Amino acid sequence: MRPLGRVWLLALRDLRLVVRDRSGLLSLLAFFAVMLFIMALALGPEEGPLRRAAPGVLWVALAFMSTLLSTRAFALEVEDGTLDDLLLTPGGKEWIYFGKLLFQVLLLLPLSLLALFMAAGLFYLPLEQGLPLFLTLVLGVLGYASVATFYAGLLARLRGREALLPLLLFSLVVPVVLASVRATTGLLEGLPLGEVASWWQLLLVFDVVYVTASALLFPVVLEG
Repeated sequence: MRPLGRVWLLALRDLRLVVRDRSGLLSLLAFFAVMLFIMALALGPEEGPLRRAAPGVLWVALAFMSTLLSTRAFALEVEDGTLDDLLLTPGGKEWIYFGKLLFQVLLLLPLSLLALFMAAGLFYLPLEQGLPLFLTLVLGVLGYASVATFYAGLLARLRGREALLPLLLFSLVVPVVLASVRATTGLLEGLPLGEVASWWQLLLVFDVVYVTASALLFPVVLEG
């Protein structure tokens, strides 16, 4: 089978496992909803402070969700003993990285849209800039998930990977989170798209660099 076919099969298999195991998906949604609700209560009922804090709260929550998803994706491979089977597949191993990355993106994008609507209701956010906001979600989710997938594969066989992953990951993806927050803030404040475009360009650069570097290094660290 060609590598592209393997990528799709791996991503679709992981999606099917997540849908079948509803408890894991529901726990992610519950975690996200509780986090947004607590932050909304902590910031108080005034509309101004809520709107200003909303982009940061949204992207921090999405970052934690992506971290949990990437950790769980590789943990299932180790628990079921299927990671070695994937490594024994003839040819390069980059397709494993792209399959896990595609799985995360396909799952996180719908969850991100749901999260955006939840944040809009709790933080009084206007959603007139629908397509630009979706573009920001795509670029931000891809940048964060690309690094999360790499480090989750690196730590897959280690004990305490749930604690180690955030420590390694967050320092590297700070630029992605900050650029995503600034782009989202600009769109919600009604800035011209020309002013927001610079943040999109920065996110695109990070996405290309992170995905390329992770795909090249992934086979080395996974087989090491």
